Amino acid sequence: MRLVSSLTLYLSLPLIVWTLWSGEDPAQRWVLAPLLGLLALGQWLSWQRWIALSRWLLIPTALVTLGILASVMISESWIATATWQGWLDRLPGDWTLYQVRPSPLTLAALFTLMLNLLLLSRLGLGSPVLLLLVAGCTALVSARSLLPAPPHASALIGAPPALLAALWLLWGSQLARLVAPLMRYWQRILPPLAIAGTIMLVVLFGWQQQRQNDNDRLFAQIANDGDRIATLLATETEAHLKAMRRFASFWDMLGQIPTRSEWERQAKRYYEDFGYFRDIAFIDRDGKVLRVYPLRGNQSLLGINLYQSQARANAVLDRPLVYGIEGQTGIIDFLQGGRGVISYLPVRDIVDGELLGAVGMVVSVDNLLKSLLRQTHSRDRAIMILDHKQVYFHGGPLANLSDWRYQRPVRIGADTLLLSVQPDLDLLLRQRDRVPEITLVFGLVLAYLVYMVLYVYRRLAQQHRLVSQTNDSLRHEIAQRERLQGEIEWLARHDELTQLPNRRQLMNWLDEHQQALPLALMICDLDHFKRINDHFGHLTGDRYLATVAACCRDKIEDAGGIFARYGGEEFVACVPRCNRQQALHLAESLRLSVAETELVQPDGRPLTLSIGVSVTGGGTLQREPLFQAADESLYRAKQNGRNRVEIDGLAL
Repeated sequence: MRLVSSLTLYLSLPLIVWTLWSGEDPAQRWVLAPLLGLLALGQWLSWQRWIALSRWLLIPTALVTLGILASVMISESWIATATWQGWLDRLPGDWTLYQVRPSPLTLAALFTLMLNLLLLSRLGLGSPVLLLLVAGCTALVSARSLLPAPPHASALIGAPPALLAALWLLWGSQLARLVAPLMRYWQRILPPLAIAGTIMLVVLFGWQQQRQNDNDRLFAQIANDGDRIATLLATETEAHLKAMRRFASFWDMLGQIPTRSEWERQAKRYYEDFGYFRDIAFIDRDGKVLRVYPLRGNQSLLGINLYQSQARANAVLDRPLVYGIEGQTGIIDFLQGGRGVISYLPVRDIVDGELLGAVGMVVSVDNLLKSLLRQTHSRDRAIMILDHKQVYFHGGPLANLSDWRYQRPVRIGADTLLLSVQPDLDLLLRQRDRVPEITLVFGLVLAYLVYMVLYVYRRLAQQHRLVSQTNDSLRHEIAQRERLQGEIEWLARHDELTQLPNRRQLMNWLDEHQQALPLALMICDLDHFKRINDHFGHLTGDRYLATVAACCRDKIEDAGGIFARYGGEEFVACVPRCNRQQALHLAESLRLSVAETELVQPDGRPLTLSIGVSVTGGGTLQREPLFQAADESLYRAKQNGRNRVEIDGLAL
């Protein structure tokens, strides 16, 4: 995987260099390409174990990336778009903030890749979720770059394809280095990664929806501006037509062709009320211009026959001069220069209804729309009146405009044209809502934190299970050791074959019963036991010993004493507070019990027991004399024919 990682890293470099020299738009390549190049260099340095040098390179680069990303989120009231643009204007070249600043998704992916390198791609520091966030952001940028742009976009939404390919290669290069630990610890990583990935998808979907809603809001705002201008245009057109009808009705009541002074006096009032009138003229029935106001700049109109000079408008002239109804041209070129609309209103004698001529109202389209735009905020919007052939009016900026516009039909004179409102890019940047980007950044941070919390929780839970297992194992081992220790201690005090206390335990018992006098000591010896071992074998001999131990032990312990194996076929019984008579009786019961065990000697006779008894009286217990006396009593029992009890008293 290291070979794959290095190969993808090296493949990204030609794409970055090629993008810089390809000359393709948009200008954001001049920001993205250096950032990607520094990221690739920092990644190479990190993998060459030059960690300190890599961090010196990546930390400033990451801060610059984070600063550009912050510029997308900072409120317009904090740092205005004009301020950002002013800083760009100080750089050589013609830079616009809209074209230079990459999309927040691209910046987030770049910053996350740098952060992953700074964290040394450690699983414990969230490297898997960081790469997942990069994949999500880059995939969405790629889709928005390859698919048709959404309507009403208010910022750059994609990135140059070559730089996107380089970004994918750098991501794949980091992922390849992480495949081995991912395969090893996938069970620990998968659940928190799935939850964090779900949060990331929700965040990306929510950001896209919020951004689209904001784009629609901006479009609705531009549409409202266009509707307002169209409404103002219709209202103003209706207003000046009503005024000119009143003006024409005045001459109807006069009943004659106005004199020059009368015309100037009356026309002046209307001309001043509507600053976009080019002139107001009186035309006789033959189409000749008799009066015009203002005269200055329009002297050439006097005496002109409009039927001859404006042949295209003959049908319009016929309406007031022949049929006595209003007529209106579309947008035409004026004889004295300029372009606009002419409305003709018939003038007739109110007494006999005779047509006297017509009033011509010449409206400059440029002046009309400029007067309307002064009532709106049009400096950051391009306002146009056009049809499918040409543009009749343009107001506002000429360059740095968005790719979308709002259009609606408007009526100007006899023509139905399109009113187009196209926003300036700076306007879109100023009016964009910052909430979607804030939601995006903090949502991705939330996904990372949720992953880390769940990962640490699962890791601690696993460590807790391991500690619990270790504790259980330790407790089991301690119990085993205690059991073994108990067995060892028991074996140190007992005979394993007969389960009786051994000589050591016997001596300890005697020490503990120093004051329990009188004390009887009985040494018991199986008669002719060597013959039994030689004839029946040692296994049978061991069985004989265990049987004798069992039948004698209960009697001695019931009397409050101890019955121990002293060695070989010898047993010792000690009974506290036992006088000679009691000791003799107890020893005799032991002898009889052995005889009744149905154990036989090689000659078929029952197994017998010889017992030597000694009893100490008052004073201090002395073990050696006590044992010596009992041993001598046993010797006498052997000499006197065995299968008997001999007792000796000690006056100590």
